[in-house]
Amino acid sequence: MTVNKILILLLLCVNILVAQDTSNTILKSTFNFGHQSGYMYSRMGDAYFKERGAWDFQTGFVVFYTSEMPMVRNDYWKERLMLTIPLTFFVYPCDIIELELNLTDLFVEFPYENRHNTGGKTPRFKTKIRICKEKTIIPAVALTLGVSLSSAKPFTIWDNDHNYDESNGLAGAGTGVADYLILFTFSKKIDSTFIVSSRIGLAPLGSPVEYTRGSGQADEIPYGVSIYKKWTKYLACQGEVSGMYNGLSSTQLAHYSVARLQIMGLTDRATYSLNMEHGLTEESDEWVGGIYCTFHFKTGHK
Repeated sequence: MTVNKILILLLLCVNILVAQDTSNTILKSTFNFGHQSGYMYSRMGDAYFKERGAWDFQTGFVVFYTSEMPMVRNDYWKERLMLTIPLTFFVYPCDIIELELNLTDLFVEFPYENRHNTGGKTPRFKTKIRICKEKTIIPAVALTLGVSLSSAKPFTIWDNDHNYDESNGLAGAGTGVADYLILFTFSKKIDSTFIVSSRIGLAPLGSPVEYTRGSGQADEIPYGVSIYKKWTKYLACQGEVSGMYNGLSSTQLAHYSVARLQIMGLTDRATYSLNMEHGLTEESDEWVGGIYCTFHFKTGHK
C-alpha cells in the first residue's frame, strides 16, 4: 500500500469519526427523554370513577420553562420555553371504566425560528379500570393501560442541519414512536374532604432499536404521591410529587420529577385548576405554570 493510499484511508477514517460526532443521530445516551415526554406522564390521577354516562372535556394554557437544557451545547438553544394547550376528553361508559383521549398538545416553542416550532404532537389513549372498590381499611385500586401514538419527529430533529449542537433537539412532545403505559393507582379517603393517592407503573418510551435519526428505549417507572384537601364547597387544593424514573442505566437524562401545587375552583359545570410546578431533577422542566379548565357533562344515563 502506497503512502498516498494510507493518507487517503486515514482521512476517510477521520471524516467518518467527525461525521459520527456531528451528525443528527440521537441515541439512548443523547436523547432528552425527560424534557421530551416527562410532563405527559407526571400528572397524578386517582382511583375513583364517575357515574355511567358522564364525560369531561379539559383544556387550558400551560407554560414550561427551562433555563439550561441538558446536553445542549449551543448557548442560543439552552434556554427553552414551551407554551401548550391540552385538548383532552374523559368518558365514563360505565361505573368502573374511564376512557381518556388526549387529542394532542398544541404548542409553540421558543426560541422560535419558523413554523416547525409550532404544532401538535403525540395523541394519547388511556383506559382506567377499577380493580378494587374502596373499603374501610382497603384503598381504591385502579389499573390504567395507555398508548401514545407515534408522531412525526419535529423539524429540529429530522433535518440534517440540526442536532444538539445547533438546537435543543425538541419541538413539542413525543419520542416519534408508539409508547405504552401500565399504571396502578391507589386512593384512600381519610375523611369526606381529605384524600391520599399514590401510583406506580411502567412506561416503555422510545424504540428498543437504535435509528439513524430517532431514539432508543427508556423503560420509565412512573411514580407519585398526592394529598387532596377540599376546604369549602367551591375551593380545594392538591399537593403532589410525581414523575418518572428511568430503569435502564444505559439511558441518560430520564428522571423527570416535579413538585406540584394545584388550587382548584369547583362548580357543578366546571373545575378550574391553577397549576404551579418546580422541577426536582436536572431532566425536569425547571418551572411550570398555567391553568386547566375541565368542563363536566352528563348524557342523562342513570
